[in-house]
Amino acid sequence: MTKGSQRRWLGLAASAVFLALLLLHLRQNEEWQSFSWDRLGESLLHARPGLLLAAVASTYVSYLLRACRWQFFLDPIKKHSSLWVLFAGQILGFSSIYLIGRPGELVRPAYIARKERVPFTSMLAVWLLERVYDSLAMVLLFSATLHLLRFAPATHHGRRLLAHWQQGGNAALLLTLVIITCLVIFRLRAEQLTAAAGRALAFLPASWRRGLRQLARSFAEGLNVIQNWRDLTASIVLTALLWVVNTSFLWFTFHSVGLGSMSWMASALVLFCAALGLLIQLPGVGGGYQVGVILALTRIFRVSGQQATEAAILVWILLVIPCLALGLIIVIQEGSSFRRLGGLAREAQEAALQRQ
Repeated sequence: MTKGSQRRWLGLAASAVFLALLLLHLRQNEEWQSFSWDRLGESLLHARPGLLLAAVASTYVSYLLRACRWQFFLDPIKKHSSLWVLFAGQILGFSSIYLIGRPGELVRPAYIARKERVPFTSMLAVWLLERVYDSLAMVLLFSATLHLLRFAPATHHGRRLLAHWQQGGNAALLLTLVIITCLVIFRLRAEQLTAAAGRALAFLPASWRRGLRQLARSFAEGLNVIQNWRDLTASIVLTALLWVVNTSFLWFTFHSVGLGSMSWMASALVLFCAALGLLIQLPGVGGGYQVGVILALTRIFRVSGQQATEAAILVWILLVIPCLALGLIIVIQEGSSFRRLGGLAREAQEAALQRQ
């Protein structure tokens, strides 16, 4: 077994243990002592179909918006890239993540690089840039939600928690401004800063330095993608629309199972908590995202454990099943498989490292 495989399995084991302990803690809570699986099934069967269809549609719209954003990112690299290829790349990439966990992240850049006949390193740079955009968008959404959402926690502990969160939101907003400033500086002085970092990290093993150097170069290439105001404006607008759609997906899902008290802004706060849970992701199961939804609904908005679990399971179903269904159709139509896509991503990554 390679060192990479060992690290992967150790990471999965640690995530599984953490999730198991967290779920055990939740299970011991009085709210979950009376949890009913029969009621869960009945609630899911009687969810409002119109809102369910709207939630499914919003998932596909989110992938389309990601594809449009990639098209603007690719514009300096390749003019007139195929929107269908970019859309299929999003579907297959996220399907791979749902099936095999975080290693599936590289399927998107590898698939698009092969289909569009562009260097994998360039697509890796675009992928890194996308991560920056989405991370900053989430921080801004979190900060805005805490300032605009109006609700009063029922307990003293809840009020203290909200006050801490608001302080954290202010700090996150300030940190975002600092990060944006650093990105602008790095964009203008990428080569000099990369060389200086290489000298400062000379004490690290050669393999680590090589990986960090590749990461810095890819990151610099990603920032170089934004070469004019048109691409910058379009990418920002599409990012804002993407997270409006992502929040709307949760709002549709919550209201479909009777959580009519959840406002759109409240759904945005739940989305942020769920996104934090993505740090823990088990292949084929997920886990962290659903736990984030449950904790946000129960601890912040005082939703019962039964309703919160129903909502979290339905969120998982509506996120994963439509994506996997369309992803399966695409791989069958192309005569491929998810295993081959995973191999394609590994091969592209190894080839990129060998060229360093």
